[in-house]
Amino acid sequence: MTTNTPESVEALKARVAELEGAAARRRVTGRGVSAWVVLVVAALLFPLALTAFWAQRTLTDTERYVATVAPLSQDPTIQKAIGDTVTSALVAQLDTENRVSDLLSGTPKLQPLAGPIALGVNTFIGREVDQILASDAFDGLWAAINRGAQTALVKALEGRDNGAVSVQGDQVVLDTGELIAQVKQRLVDRGLTFAANVPVPAAADREVVLLTSPELARAQSLYALAQPLAQWLIYATAALFVGAVLLARRRARMTIAAGVAIILGALVLRFGLMIGQQEISLSLQGTPFAAAEEAFFTILTTFLHEAVRSAFVIGILIAALGWFLSGSSAAVRSREVITDTFSGVGGRAVESPIGPFAAWVARTRTFWRVAIAVIAIAILTVADTISAALITSTVIVAVIALAVVQFLASAGSARKSANPPA
Repeated sequence: MTTNTPESVEALKARVAELEGAAARRRVTGRGVSAWVVLVVAALLFPLALTAFWAQRTLTDTERYVATVAPLSQDPTIQKAIGDTVTSALVAQLDTENRVSDLLSGTPKLQPLAGPIALGVNTFIGREVDQILASDAFDGLWAAINRGAQTALVKALEGRDNGAVSVQGDQVVLDTGELIAQVKQRLVDRGLTFAANVPVPAAADREVVLLTSPELARAQSLYALAQPLAQWLIYATAALFVGAVLLARRRARMTIAAGVAIILGALVLRFGLMIGQQEISLSLQGTPFAAAEEAFFTILTTFLHEAVRSAFVIGILIAALGWFLSGSSAAVRSREVITDTFSGVGGRAVESPIGPFAAWVARTRTFWRVAIAVIAIAILTVADTISAALITSTVIVAVIALAVVQFLASAGSARKSANPPA
């Protein structure tokens, strides 16, 4: 029979402890690797998720799209492109020189005036078109056109090519028929009554090419794939960032990494916007909107640029929070200084009128901290447009609110210590 000596027992315990430690290290290592994998996936998805969210909110939301492109109605180059197309179509359709010549056919002596009169009428038509485009009324008409155009563009991306905007081969085409009808009515009101009987020009003579690109077929395929994902991808990506932090063993360090990943994603997207503008510039060459490319791209991507700035600010704030909660000597010292400061200030408020209220806050401090965080997140979540300014102001107010809670909690704790229960 084998007798367990003290040495063998101690050796057995040491072996068991070694095996348990190895198993724990394996669990920790597996957990850590999983956290980093989740973070990498979130970082890779972030630029795509932010772009999809912008496209879903801006391009497929009719009212937001109309609000985005509304300033384009005041852009001189766009007004000129539309004005030239509409004027040319009307002049060709009205055929003013032949009409004036027919009117003067009974007076041969006036026939030489047919050309100058027709030129004057054509100039008048061009001036009326320019006045419409420069008037406040055009803003409403532009909004109406783009409201229909946005709906039609979505249909075009879905493969249903009907409406004011359609995909024809490798071109996106705008039909100006509604604007021409408006100009015709204005000409009739100004005395050119014969314009009322002139039909709207054929589609080929009233269309404006908005975009020429061989990638339109691919865009339709990408739209069909991305549209179902666009609405929730940004939230899924945010959940992955949160999951990576919760899964990590060293959560403060992972929080810093998540913040840095968001900052890098914002920089990648900003670089992508620069490349995209160059591509749009090339695709617009040869179209009436080539001169207005910069204004068109800048206005269309206004909210995406703001989203990039917002993401950059969020990344900085998250990284700063991770550092503040970390175990580095500077972070620990910062927390000690803040705690000591609030304890000192709160201690001097023990006998003030706020003492009883402070004692209640001290007992419920966790609730108030969670409530402040939830309210701040809710404000950013329900905001129609998230901006860097909104994020910064919300964080500042939340920090002030947390400081007030900490002050009251410190005063309440000091009061409890000074007046222990009997």
